[in-house]
Amino acid sequence: MMKKYLSLLFAAVLLLAALGTGTIYASTFTAGDIRGGAPAGAAFAEDGSLLVCDTWNKVVWKVSGGSAALYAGAIGVPGVTGEPVGGYHDDASERAYFLEPWAVVPFADGFAVSDAGADVVRYIANGKVYTFSGSGREGTADGIASDASFRHPTGLASDGNGNLYIADTGNGLIRRADESGRVTTVVQGLESPMGLAWYDGALYIVETGRSRISRWKDGTLETVAGISEATETADEYVGGYTDGSVSRARFDHPQGIAVGADGTVYVADTGNGAVRAIIGDLVCTVACGSPDAFFPVSPRNVLIAEDTLYVSDRFVPEILTYPAPAGSYADVEEGEWFAEAADRMTLLGVVRGASDTEYAAGDAISRAAFVTALSRMHRLDEGFAIIDGDASFDDVSENEPFAAAVRWAADCAIVEGTGEGKFSPDDPLRREDLIVMLYNYARFMGYDVSATGDLSGFPDADSPDAYAGTALSWAVGAGILEGTTLENGTLMLDPQGTATRAQAAVFAERFLGKAVK
Repeated sequence: MMKKYLSLLFAAVLLLAALGTGTIYASTFTAGDIRGGAPAGAAFAEDGSLLVCDTWNKVVWKVSGGSAALYAGAIGVPGVTGEPVGGYHDDASERAYFLEPWAVVPFADGFAVSDAGADVVRYIANGKVYTFSGSGREGTADGIASDASFRHPTGLASDGNGNLYIADTGNGLIRRADESGRVTTVVQGLESPMGLAWYDGALYIVETGRSRISRWKDGTLETVAGISEATETADEYVGGYTDGSVSRARFDHPQGIAVGADGTVYVADTGNGAVRAIIGDLVCTVACGSPDAFFPVSPRNVLIAEDTLYVSDRFVPEILTYPAPAGSYADVEEGEWFAEAADRMTLLGVVRGASDTEYAAGDAISRAAFVTALSRMHRLDEGFAIIDGDASFDDVSENEPFAAAVRWAADCAIVEGTGEGKFSPDDPLRREDLIVMLYNYARFMGYDVSATGDLSGFPDADSPDAYAGTALSWAVGAGILEGTTLENGTLMLDPQGTATRAQAAVFAERFLGKAVK
């Protein structure tokens, strides 16, 4: 019954996306009454139920069949603020107390739980709660069981071979414990590491303090994504919100991470109120709060199972669910010249398919559609940019979904109207006009547009309209425009040719990869 329910949730969210809302809405993994809790880490049990750490009630819940029951920990009496008082007490599951259960993962024959407030790692097995490792006092000591010490441990990950990795957040360390509880330090010098995930022999680390994602493998630590920018204050780093290539992507103090079976990395981007995905060398936003989709607000953990993401948000006493992103289309053959660009631009939300299943590569792209694509591209640079303006056109009503993008583009001198107070939003876009829009957008953003290309090699080099010559030369020089090949093998600029959806995706991808660094 639960699998059927989750499938229906998945289909419903896909339908909303297909309707063109531009936002992926959250559904909830029905969790029953968890008494106003603040979900943090979560893990699946063997029976398909979900174990959820709750840092407000200081317990671990078991969510199954639309209801929630206490799995470990007792809810204490309310303190002066109303928050239940926790404790550090090992006992039978229903009589044990936690101070701040933060993460839970399957380990050995039970579940490891990081109790950040108690500076220990707990263990749940056979109906009891034990202290697995840690003295209960802050410290950095390696050793066995209670001889080891931590300072606010949070994220956990198991490699499936008897090793448990622990994000020792307060000490800026990654610790490793074997099944006997022996703790050693494996990574040092991090800034508030939190979320951890193990995949394909590597440990993925959310370095919350530096707003970046790292990977540790065979003793080597490397940055996967996220620009770390220091402030004038020692040991403080500023976050940001930028999608696009991993070399320029920005996060804002993320806390949670998961890696799918295909290697896609999912990040709970806490400061941005978003769920992000790292797919190859791209970072895209899977879900973010907006006026139309209020949640997530402060995501702290993310899980991936099959085609569904499970997200814990400290301000939502449920588990939010989202469909995992996908960019493939039934009408796009693998290896086609535009296939990769269509997939990547879809994942970034720049040039989307005509529907969820079809890209319609040969269809013309309209003036309004490409202006909308540029506005989405702008969001990659400035995640919270306001897309709107004061410009008005007689043939663009306030109710059109592209109206705000048209006003923005006109105000920013990216595009002009077609005369007599009209924008002609449905007119097919010519190739030269698409390139002019990209060129104007690059100038608006302050990018380097000094590149020049030799157009003399194209038989139709003298055919562009006068206003488009500089933009076409720039696009050729920057490697964005390579020309179109006719059946006889002749390479043409084809400036007055109709721009297709496939061409729009390819030009946009080249622009992001070559003009924007």
